[in-house]
Amino acid sequence: MALLIDLTHTLENDMPVFPGDAPPKFTLAMTHASDGAQVTRMKITTHHGTHLDCPLHFIDGGATTDTDDLSPFYGKAFMIDCRKFGSHEEITKSHLGQFNLEAQQLKWVILRTDWYRHWGTQKYFDHFPTLSTQAAAYLRDIGIGGIGLDVVSIDAIDSTDFPVHKIVLGSGMYVIENLTNLHLLPSQPFTLAAFPLRIARGDGSPIRAVAIL
Repeated sequence: MALLIDLTHTLENDMPVFPGDAPPKFTLAMTHASDGAQVTRMKITTHHGTHLDCPLHFIDGGATTDTDDLSPFYGKAFMIDCRKFGSHEEITKSHLGQFNLEAQQLKWVILRTDWYRHWGTQKYFDHFPTLSTQAAAYLRDIGIGGIGLDVVSIDAIDSTDFPVHKIVLGSGMYVIENLTNLHLLPSQPFTLAAFPLRIARGDGSPIRAVAIL
């Protein structure tokens, strides 16, 4: 049987969100006591929690979550250990180049920094490691379909022009932010399932990211 590893943070009231954003809000619209059934009302953005960035997020006219083609969201993935990169540091092209990614025919590259261990603390937003623009261009040029990270953004927390988002999303790639449990992933390739909700003209979506071994 396949082993399923959940890489997803729980969506809940007062959860960590990108600075300046309002957290999601979950309230009971119906209860067992008063209505005989439970229904929860959600107030949430497309970029809360573990979520997918579609090209439309930064690219006018870019691909959206309501695409008929689901193949980008399921396929072969490989995790790269980037724990040696600390606060204010960039993950380099030379580091990624050690892993012979060109020969692996990957859909996704997952970058493990272990910053997800700071989830729920202020340090989670404190200048986490980011991908350099040269490294992002390298992954684009070798045909990777998407990049997943265990931090809140693929760009620096204080970025105002978001160059990595624009390189990645501008090439038609996808991004997953706020992954967790990356310590449970193997050192060999695995299958990643990261399907978005089918939101009309959706620029992103919370997902249930799952590694299938």
